[in-house]
Amino acid sequence: MTTASIPAPLPAATSEAAPAPSATPVPPAVGTAAGPAGPATTSPSTRSRRGRTARALGALAQLAAVGVVGSVIFGVLATLLSLGISLVLLFGIGLLFLLAFVYALYATAWLEYERVEGLYRYGLPALRARRRDRPGFAGWLSSVWDQFTDGPMWRGIASAAVSTILGLFVLPLVGGLASSLVLLFAPLFGGDTVRVPVTGLHVAVEWALLVGVLGLIVCAALLAGIAVLHGVLTRAILVPNREAQLVEQAREAGTQRESAVRAGEVERTRIERDLHDGVQPRLVSVAMTLGLAQQKIDDDLRLRAGAVTGAVTGRAPEEVSIDVSAGRLDLTLPDDAYAVSTDVSAGQLDNRLDVASSSANRVTVSVSAGYVALRS
Repeated sequence: MTTASIPAPLPAATSEAAPAPSATPVPPAVGTAAGPAGPATTSPSTRSRRGRTARALGALAQLAAVGVVGSVIFGVLATLLSLGISLVLLFGIGLLFLLAFVYALYATAWLEYERVEGLYRYGLPALRARRRDRPGFAGWLSSVWDQFTDGPMWRGIASAAVSTILGLFVLPLVGGLASSLVLLFAPLFGGDTVRVPVTGLHVAVEWALLVGVLGLIVCAALLAGIAVLHGVLTRAILVPNREAQLVEQAREAGTQRESAVRAGEVERTRIERDLHDGVQPRLVSVAMTLGLAQQKIDDDLRLRAGAVTGAVTGRAPEEVSIDVSAGRLDLTLPDDAYAVSTDVSAGQLDNRLDVASSSANRVTVSVSAGYVALRS
């Protein structure tokens, strides 16, 4: 009997196949554990555009305020000037108004310089008031006139006037911009016509959207142009050119030099006055005192008690008077001939001088008690 071997069945293939390895690695997603995303950076051109936009908006805001405030300021200036001119002959009252007019001009120009410098950072020099170049009332009047004719101050006034005029245009344009925005939403409210705010005009509803868009474009363009024009005009008016800067520096240097020379003259005059009024009389007084002391020594030498040893130097004195009533005197005189006259009632005299009765140098000695020694 023949038997056939049946081969064992092959194992069944699994339905799930092992995943094949990827040929290229998959980059990690942004923000996963592989590493956080870096911070976004702003390009210099973007920052520059933002700075110009912010500066333009700041200029428009300032112009809107200057348009109102500047009108009041220039009205006050015109009033002060008219009152000063009309009342100048009436007891001089007009001079007070003219003086207030000059200082009001300076204050207005100073505010304009500070406003423009804070907005545009041009590096403008600070506006300084003119100082008196000499003391007294005449020096003060001269400083007032110098302030009235000061070029930088009048440039500040011109810039303030330009800003005021531009500001008067900004306010209506801002109102037109707001009216245009209202017209954009007018079709949503229905009706046949739409009344434009501020202007009071009536526009058909079907034209409201178009008029609103055109109004926005025109008003925004005009406001942008005014902002640019304001920057250009203020730079042209307030920023001095190189020649003007040199002239101003030369003028300031000349003023400082004149002030220094004038201060030196005043100091020299003071020193001369002090020398003449103080030191010279004192020197004369000292000389007189020394002369009196010398005369006192020449004329009178008295001793009432004690012991004195002295010497006269220099030339021989013309006359010496010695009166000793008690004590001891040792006196040395310059080597010369002397005509000695003595009166010794008590005591002792030791005369060792070169005695010559015809000598012009006279020595008178009176001893009532004590001891006198004369030597040469």
